[in-house]
Amino acid sequence: MIERGLMTKVGHTPVRRCLGCRKRRRKDELIRLVSVKGGNVVVDVLQRMSGRGAYLCKDDRCLRIGLNVKAMSNAFRKKVVIDGNLRKSIETISQEGWDGSGQIRSSLAQI
Repeated sequence: MIERGLMTKVGHTPVRRCLGCRKRRRKDELIRLVSVKGGNVVVDVLQRMSGRGAYLCKDDRCLRIGLNVKAMSNAFRKKVVIDGNLRKSIETISQEGWDGSGQIRSSLAQI
């Protein structure tokens, strides 16, 4: 059923594939990474940035794979640069967890 004016299906939840484990999960359970100008990769805290995105689970193994330049380059279909800010963001997520709370999101926004 489609709600009037919204053009979205009621109850539909987007599903994406994790770059690390290749498992399909709900989009809101994953961490979105985006390639910005210059080939840098950043964490898309609000999951609203434009551009090609790659997704990672909250699992430590998947987050470590997220720091692999080759895997990222394949996901973004171009050469990427993984800088210290991305490493710091991923380490913060790994240590503090990613539960979608505003506290974690705001701490990442400051990085």
